[in-house]
Amino acid sequence: MAAVNSTRGVKLVVKVGNGASPEVFTKLCTINAERGITFNAQTNDATVPDCDDPDKIAWLAREKQSLSVDVTGGGMNHKSDNKKLWDWWRSEDSRNCQVILDDDDPANVITYEGAFHLTQFDMTGNVGEKVNSTMTLSSDGEVTATFGANVGGE
Repeated sequence: MAAVNSTRGVKLVVKVGNGASPEVFTKLCTINAERGITFNAQTNDATVPDCDDPDKIAWLAREKQSLSVDVTGGGMNHKSDNKKLWDWWRSEDSRNCQVILDDDDPANVITYEGAFHLTQFDMTGNVGEKVNSTMTLSSDGEVTATFGANVGGE
C-alpha cells in the first residue's frame, strides 16, 4: 500500500508581503486555527441543441471566462494584527501574498503567490471565550504556483 503524501493542517501557511523591495512575507498570527484556499473558475454557459432531434434534451456547454482564488483563515484574534488588517481592508490596493503547503522536505512544498484584496474581516466574541476572527482574501490578477520536485515540479 502506498501512503498518501499528506500535510498537517497547520502547515498550510498564509503570508502577507510588506510591499518593500525586496518584499518580506510574514504570517498573520490571527490565522491560527483554520485556513483554506479555493480555486474558482467563472464560466459562460450555452445550450447546445441537437439539430437532428430538436425535441431531445440539449447538453450544456461551458467555456471558462476567468479564474480567481479566495483564501480564508481565522482563529483567536491576535490584537497586533488588527491595525494591519484594518488598513488593508480600507485600502484600494491589493497586497502580495503567499499560500504555502509547507513541508520539512523542500521537494514536497507547494507555493501559490499573487496579489490579494482583504475583502472580509470579522471579530466575534462570546461570554467566557476569547475573541475570534475570520478573514477572506480575494485575488487581484494572476496567481502563480510553484511545485516541489515530489509534487509535480521539476
